[in-house]
Amino acid sequence: MPGNRADIRAIKDATDIHAVISRYVSLSKSGSGFKGRCPFHKDDTPSMTVSTEKGLWHCFGCGEGGDVIAFLMKIERLTFVEAAKRLAEEAGIPFHGTEDGERAKLREIVAEVANQFVRNLRSSAGLRAREYLLGRGYGEESWQRYGLGFALPGWDNVKKQFGPKHGERTLLELGLLVEGDKGTYDRFRDRTIFPILDASGRPIAFGGRSFEGDPKYLNSPKTTLFDKGRLLYGLSWAREGLAQRRSAVLVEGYTDVITLHESGLTNTVGSMGTALTQGQAELLGRFVDEVVIAYDQDAAGGAASLRGMQILRNSGLGVRVAQMPVGEDPDGLVRSGGAQAMEEVVEAAVPFHRFFIDALAASHDVESVVGKERLIDDAREFYRGIRSQTLRVEIERQIADLVDLPIESVRRELPRRPDVHWTDEEAERDASILGPEETALSLVLRGDIPWNQLFESFDPSDFSEANRPIAEALQKGAGDLAGLVDVLDDESARRASYYALAPVSYGDTERAFNEAVMRLTSLPRLERELQELTTQLAESESAGDTERWNELMKRKVALRLARKGRNGDQGEEERVEDDRQGEDGQEAEGRHEDGSGGEA
Repeated sequence: MPGNRADIRAIKDATDIHAVISRYVSLSKSGSGFKGRCPFHKDDTPSMTVSTEKGLWHCFGCGEGGDVIAFLMKIERLTFVEAAKRLAEEAGIPFHGTEDGERAKLREIVAEVANQFVRNLRSSAGLRAREYLLGRGYGEESWQRYGLGFALPGWDNVKKQFGPKHGERTLLELGLLVEGDKGTYDRFRDRTIFPILDASGRPIAFGGRSFEGDPKYLNSPKTTLFDKGRLLYGLSWAREGLAQRRSAVLVEGYTDVITLHESGLTNTVGSMGTALTQGQAELLGRFVDEVVIAYDQDAAGGAASLRGMQILRNSGLGVRVAQMPVGEDPDGLVRSGGAQAMEEVVEAAVPFHRFFIDALAASHDVESVVGKERLIDDAREFYRGIRSQTLRVEIERQIADLVDLPIESVRRELPRRPDVHWTDEEAERDASILGPEETALSLVLRGDIPWNQLFESFDPSDFSEANRPIAEALQKGAGDLAGLVDVLDDESARRASYYALAPVSYGDTERAFNEAVMRLTSLPRLERELQELTTQLAESESAGDTERWNELMKRKVALRLARKGRNGDQGEEERVEDDRQGEDGQEAEGRHEDGSGGEA
């Protein structure tokens, strides 16, 4: 956080968000807050909400939102420090923000640490990291080009080496140390290090890969220098390739970027996760006209990456999706098939809405009425995130063709355009637009449910990648809504403002929360138990324990039925019963007296 967090809180407490935004937007009273036409997109009907109580604003047309500092930054094109300093001066309170000279000093510290990681890699202690990199095809030339390094094992190597010179508080501010119950300790320990560079090629943060254990990848948190939502990994290496091709290949991870650059695809950059942000889209828009998403199949079809595709398209960029072979990511495809295989996949990439509709067709029975209904249900959130009227019509047409219905019928079933203002009468009806984790977060951030109640039944790992930063900040005790926004990256702050201000209502908030929690917690646990049962079935079969095999199979069938119910697949008990009969038939026909037989 640029500047002392207490200073930032004092600035926001002393600032009337309504008064600041009213300088630029005509606001009118609406319920407990205010509404106005958003200044950041063509807004024919007021779609921006401002809450003085929560100190937040959000536009339900373009998706922008945040606190008063975020508004001033965007409307006046200021840096965080500049916006905070201006508001502090207006409020007559001190602000010890990090000025350019101090930022330069912080960059020097990060560069010192990065150089030490490089030396560690070449030391005797770095043997394991060197073997890992060589195993991936990265030789010493690659280590040097990409600044690769190694964080030593132990809890205080960085702390001991750099703490006396620069101070532990500074190392904490840079995300190099972590504050624990017994003091500070190194964030990166026994990990291969990938430095994260700014657009000018200067190290400002780090990603660390473990040799085993979780998390596999550990990234620097948001700091004075680093905001993941405003940066792309590998941008400094890719600038020339992006300018030449006017097209970017967007991958997820560090090794994907490095491997593709090594193979000649020098217009590759990494989003450092699938939850692409508005800031990253704006950054890409400075260099290219088109983005090709090259995530692995599961990641490309996830909600976070689909939302990222919408952000890119709504930012005026062309968006296509490279359809990776099953089980392959870009790094693996280049290793197994060479650079040409990856280039062919990129060349054959399809428009992102076509990718989404094809995925819908593959996952629903479009010959049945129920299948058609569910397909349209699944298309709603994707559709409502598209601002282009032309593209919305195209999506309506393709879905109508897919489900064999008149386009007018499909248009009625899909929700209203995202830039149409929700009325109070429509709010109750639109509660269904939020999924279970969005519902839970919305109820908590609106103050309908106590914050600590969120984690009585589950933890942040139950949330999707897009919402996990909000859940993690809540669990760490951000304190209140204003404090929460302070610690979030820009995209997560926008999502938090949306959940806090979304015009939805529930007749029974406690019941809505409990239902959301049940859906969030039960599905992951059911999946884990099903996996465990599959292993136990194989073990009991190998041991010839027919009685236990039968008991486990009954439990597995019951869990599969429960999973279908949790997913909302009501009325499919008959299909589960067919599964049960098939497995029972396998038991009767394929199992011998000695307990051997087919696999469970």
